[in-house]
Amino acid sequence: MKIIKRLSERNYLYLAITWAVLITIASLVSLNGIPKGYVSGNDKVVHFIFYAVFVILLSLAKSKSCFKRKHDLLIILFVILYGIVIEILQGVLTKNREADIYDAIANSLGAIVGFICLYCVKNKIFNKFF
Repeated sequence: MKIIKRLSERNYLYLAITWAVLITIASLVSLNGIPKGYVSGNDKVVHFIFYAVFVILLSLAKSKSCFKRKHDLLIILFVILYGIVIEILQGVLTKNREADIYDAIANSLGAIVGFICLYCVKNKIFNKFF
């Protein structure tokens, strides 16, 4: 059973790394071909969901022995800082994208809410079975 748990933690880590790469690509690639009306209305929701999923994947990748509050806070802080850095890079590295404080706020809220959701689910569902 420990081997299966280790494999699943490793898989979540690979998924989290892949997700971070996808966020980076989606954030720094020009969106000239996408209609503005489609992206602008749902932009903040997409940011929120991307970063909520990122925190969930990183939290699931963490081994049970590391289940401490300070590690949880480090994950949340890392994802929030990652979102801020991506927003800054959008303003610096791209010509067609702009850094937006509201995107950074949506990223941060997504990270926090994603962790809260995972924490609630883990405590209510997973503890009953494991």
